Amino acid sequence: MSFSSIATFGLLAASALASPLDVSAAGVSLPGLPAHCMTSYKGIAFGYLPDDERADKVNMASLAALSGKKGCFFGDYSHVKGSSYDGKDITGKGKLADGAVVVPSIMPDGVTWKQVDAALAGRIANVAKSFTSQGLTVYLRFAHEMNWYAKPGRADPVYPGGMKYDEYKAAWVNVAKECHKIKNCFMMWSPNGNDLDQLGNWWPGAEYVDIVSLDSYPKDRATIDRGFGGSFGKVHDDFAKKYNKPFLIGETAFTGSEAEKTEWIKKLTTSDDLSKYPNYKGAMWFEYNKKENNKQNNFYVIYGHNKKEIDGVVANFQ
Repeated sequence: MSFSSIATFGLLAASALASPLDVSAAGVSLPGLPAHCMTSYKGIAFGYLPDDERADKVNMASLAALSGKKGCFFGDYSHVKGSSYDGKDITGKGKLADGAVVVPSIMPDGVTWKQVDAALAGRIANVAKSFTSQGLTVYLRFAHEMNWYAKPGRADPVYPGGMKYDEYKAAWVNVAKECHKIKNCFMMWSPNGNDLDQLGNWWPGAEYVDIVSLDSYPKDRATIDRGFGGSFGKVHDDFAKKYNKPFLIGETAFTGSEAEKTEWIKKLTTSDDLSKYPNYKGAMWFEYNKKENNKQNNFYVIYGHNKKEIDGVVANFQ
């Protein structure tokens, strides 16, 4: 998982303020990756969304200590409950990033898309600024899995803006404009792996998306066997490759055996068929033990594991 020779960073526009990620000149790469963070032998950067319910034990520093490798990405969540949003549920976590790229999933689960006006977008961007002011890079993952959480009847949480595509896109543009005023703030578009044929309805436009992403969890062994292409290939090709953007897996994990978890990581980091997906640059693992729908889902691959199991994961990385 160590990263001894990092890929060229994404280019920034030559202005004092940040602008949409410029990938036109030198090909795509993820911006702001810290030196020597974990990357696979195929050049895939790797990081975590650590279990925030056990943050005293499951955090970027403890995972690095257990594995001997520092994660490239630190993901966490923040909830927008109203127009006075200040992000205090996440802004104090800069030190927990341990130098990694911060990927704040900012969820408008208490406001509609229309309520994300320029003023509220500015408040959301201030969350990014709280991290960039500490020298950290931010991939702002606004309204992730909107194609799932906005569905009628969904609970915990619901995006009350619903399936109003134009209003969603207007909200996204408002946030993107504020993010792009901040150096080292990049917009990460991260739908859910369902209804992939409908994602065009949610696309905000290439000018306002810096990084294309997708959240997808294998449901069975057959999904693992299909590898990266089976779960992520369509979105990679339809959006990242089409618009020349880097592709980053926003969330993935598996609840099966330790051998199957390790195999899934191997498929996503060192498989030969990754050469078919040149814009694919990184992945984030959901390092949680979480109860959902009366089922305990243990996604851990580092925390709580013995040396042999951890070494099986580490073997995929430099």
